[in-house]
Amino acid sequence: MAWKILLPVIAVPLVEVAVFIKVAGMVGLVQTLLLAVVAGMAGLALLKHQGLATARKAQECMERGEVPVGPAFDGLCLAAAGLFLLIPGFVGDVLALALLLPPVRGWLRRLLGSRLRVEGGPVVIQTEFREVPEDDDDPRRLP
Repeated sequence: MAWKILLPVIAVPLVEVAVFIKVAGMVGLVQTLLLAVVAGMAGLALLKHQGLATARKAQECMERGEVPVGPAFDGLCLAAAGLFLLIPGFVGDVLALALLLPPVRGWLRRLLGSRLRVEGGPVVIQTEFREVPEDDDDPRRLP
């Protein structure tokens, strides 16, 4: 069971280093470092733009009385993209940039949504009431 956690922790940095070395061998070390910095900066700019748009969509949904499921999922994807951007390397940058694309998030939402199943029905709360006239001096009457 521990290997399921340990394997990605070891594999991800190794893959990132291997890709970095391969790119540096193709274009040079300075260019590779510049590419990594530019990719990170571009990703952060896109993240800011997409994050603000997602927050607006969530607010619009709530103002209409709807549950902002789509914007909430987009927010989770954007948070994951931000995490990938914090990890140095090209593989994480590519994953982050993919999550910043609305069509990719839509595809993931449909994929995961088709695998989730909601069970149960609406919750019904039954209660009793009685009308209390205005002049009633019942101490249980709320002001």
